[in-house]
Amino acid sequence: MTDATVRIQGAGPVGLLTALFLLKYGWPQEAIELVDPAIDATEPTFKNDPRVLALSHGTLIRLSQLGIDPQATRIKEIRVSSEGHFGSMQINTDRVGVTDLGGLAHYSALLGQLREKVDGLGLRIQSQARDAADIIVIAEGGIYSAVASGGNSDAPSNSNADSATTSEMELVRDYGQQALLGWVSTTPAPSDTAWERFTADGAVALLPLGGRYALIWCCSHQRAESFTNASQSLRARLLDQVMGGRIAAINTIELTGAYPLGLKWRDTIAQGNTVWIGNSAQTLHPIAGQGLNLGFRDAQTLASCLVQRGVSTTERLADYARRRRVDRWAVRTATDTLARQAWVRRAIGGVALVPGAKRLLGQVLMYGG
Repeated sequence: MTDATVRIQGAGPVGLLTALFLLKYGWPQEAIELVDPAIDATEPTFKNDPRVLALSHGTLIRLSQLGIDPQATRIKEIRVSSEGHFGSMQINTDRVGVTDLGGLAHYSALLGQLREKVDGLGLRIQSQARDAADIIVIAEGGIYSAVASGGNSDAPSNSNADSATTSEMELVRDYGQQALLGWVSTTPAPSDTAWERFTADGAVALLPLGGRYALIWCCSHQRAESFTNASQSLRARLLDQVMGGRIAAINTIELTGAYPLGLKWRDTIAQGNTVWIGNSAQTLHPIAGQGLNLGFRDAQTLASCLVQRGVSTTERLADYARRRRVDRWAVRTATDTLARQAWVRRAIGGVALVPGAKRLLGQVLMYGG
């Protein structure tokens, strides 16, 4: 049944990766339909998307299998600490035994590469569905809104989706936090070390990319508002205080966007001939940068399940749901616990003393739960 038609609704990174893996595994190009209502926009919103992607070591391997080099800044070390508490954790390539711990890339650049790759293989993205499909893959979803900069929202449109594809995405938890996005320039410029600093009301990540740090600060709404409205000099002092003086002298901080943080979850990810993947199946707290990596694992696993022979569509999708259960729950539990439980964040120094803890954490960050 490999000539069944597959409609992928959503031409973001996860949807495109699904199409590319289907093609790699031998699914006929003419039996794949990519649908994105925004594809005909005069100015595609993704080109203005300021998000930075934390790509795990496993994700970089998946992309290389498809001949895609995202030109990511490779991370050699991750330094984790907790504000106001003793101890820290350093995870580096020597300890884990790899050449890098992952990489950082611009969302817009990676999405542009994926779309060029799909187009080069003769697969066109349509603004509307043409015909009925045997299998429907819902890969829509997005949480970014450029409220800090007044830009356009990158929220997806579901105008071409059946009502069954847009229901039952449950808001499990409102974290009462905002994620502030921006850029931090320092003297000297950052190298290949990423920083994660847990705070009483969230976490700060500083990720080196293009001679600057990408800033992702998850904090209370009040703190986010105060930081957004602060002057450049005050922003620098506030960030330096939170980081405990661990990074170089801060020159400027440019805020590019923000979005509210919540845990959204779909228990049933396969029903009939429809399957939900990526942000259509789960939207997680960004505290460990695992959301997109989880979605990429969704995409590859789904493609491998669909190309099975001798079983029905329903059985293939049920197999997919079974295969993804452990990884989804492991990543959900880890990110939700870190986001909610302050005692876990405070204990990071003690965790560093546990034999094998750094290597285990490194493996989880690189390959998944």
